[in-house]
Amino acid sequence: MSADIEAYQDQLVAWRRHLHQHPEASFEEHETVRYIRAELEPRLPGATFENLTETSLLVTLDTGRPGPTLGLRADIDGLAMTEDRPDLDFASTTPGRMHGCGHDGHTATIMSALVWAHDHLDELTGTVLGIFQHAEETPPGGAKEMVETGRFADVDYFFGFHYWSTLPTGTVDIKPGPASANSDLFEVHLRGEGAHASTPEDAVDVVTAASSLIQQFLLIPSRRVAGLDPCVVSTTWMDAGRQSALNVYPPEAHIGGVVRTHDDGVRDTVEAAMRDMVRGLEAANPGLSCELDYLRGYDMVWNDPDRTAVVHELCEDLFPGSVIADPPMLGGEDFAAFSRTAPATYVFVGAGNAAKGFDAGHHNPRFGLDEDAFPIALRLVVEVLRNGPRLAAG
Repeated sequence: MSADIEAYQDQLVAWRRHLHQHPEASFEEHETVRYIRAELEPRLPGATFENLTETSLLVTLDTGRPGPTLGLRADIDGLAMTEDRPDLDFASTTPGRMHGCGHDGHTATIMSALVWAHDHLDELTGTVLGIFQHAEETPPGGAKEMVETGRFADVDYFFGFHYWSTLPTGTVDIKPGPASANSDLFEVHLRGEGAHASTPEDAVDVVTAASSLIQQFLLIPSRRVAGLDPCVVSTTWMDAGRQSALNVYPPEAHIGGVVRTHDDGVRDTVEAAMRDMVRGLEAANPGLSCELDYLRGYDMVWNDPDRTAVVHELCEDLFPGSVIADPPMLGGEDFAAFSRTAPATYVFVGAGNAAKGFDAGHHNPRFGLDEDAFPIALRLVVEVLRNGPRLAAG
């Protein structure tokens, strides 16, 4: 660990552990925001603090010299789940709430980076924004709400990262182009005619229609989308009839699920195909009505290739041999709202260590982070700050 980073490590860990003990779910982050502000205000004299929404915080550091505006984003929300880490003396103290995705680590790291920036203002130019974003876990997402305030119209470059428990500590995943997926939800509500199970000819059978539609949706990735374009259509919910009435054809059925894509054109193709199939099902089954609700959720995070190449170079110089480029995940990430506002880079910092018991996946009650990953992320954020003009220019 470099000397200038080592001075911030103990406080980073302390902040992270406090946040881990006091998680708040999406749109509930009132105490989290108050804590961040209370900790940073005395350490950042001259900075401005704004609540762009009720549970978000924007910290602005102005160097007083011309230069780019850089946005450093940390998501701050926890999850509505119960932690199962009795081995941790800083486990959640809030029933039914847990930092099960590492956002406590993201927040503490960006807090530390802002303190470093204040202590080294004479080395920097332009403006640094610390973006403590609420509600990453819950669509429509806090990033979209913050961007819609118009406060980021003049940002030259955004940087974000995610501690990743399934990557070993010491590994950093940096890739140009897509870093996450377009993450959409769908529901189809089918209405027909109920009947006694012994007289199917009297029914407009919504159960068979729903099962047929599920099978048709499964064909979209292989028949409507090119084979080299990632696409997932998963029906994960079906509701029809009652177990207590097995001799009844129900009049309604409901299905739902997710769509994940890496390309906006493929996203359009999937939605259009689903609408075609729903209309075709209605035409083939007189008396059947189908309503498709297609919710476009988080967009794909787009890593600007030129700026991301610079980050790759900086990270490789810091940690030779550490950089990998795994295929883009099909998970969702609302940092996308920032990456569609200005050039951006989003990276994954390995924080898994099986020997320490930190290898459970995200959103798992046993999830945890190897704190040895924290100085790696902090050093990378500091290098981003030091190279702000280069990253802004592309």
